[in-house]
Amino acid sequence: MSVLVIRSHKRFAVRRPITLHETGGGKRGGLMIELSSEGCRISGVNSLAYTIDQQVTLEFDDDERYAGRVRWAHDGFVGVKFASALRLSELGAMLEVSRMAPERRYGT
Repeated sequence: MSVLVIRSHKRFAVRRPITLHETGGGKRGGLMIELSSEGCRISGVNSLAYTIDQQVTLEFDDDERYAGRVRWAHDGFVGVKFASALRLSELGAMLEVSRMAPERRYGT
C-alpha cells in the first residue's frame, strides 16, 4: 500500500558532505542527501546522538554555515529545519554546488 505525503516545500536530491556542530561543542560529519528551502535531510550520522529541537549549525567545506534545529532523528538520518528559510537565489546556489561532481566542487 502506498501512502501519499503532501509536503509544503519541494525537496531536491543532493549529495554534499556536511559537518553538524552541536550546541555543546561536539561535531559530527554526515552527508546531506535532500534539501528544501526550509531544511535538509542528512545521512550517515548517529541519529541516537540527537534530540528533537536540539540546536545545530550546519557547516559545509567552503565555510558556509547555517543555523537550525533537529526536527527528527532515526535510523542513521537526521532532519534539520533551518533557522530562517533560504531565499530562492540561496537555494539555487546551494543546489548547484550540492549536485556538482566532487572533483569540480573541490577543484581537483
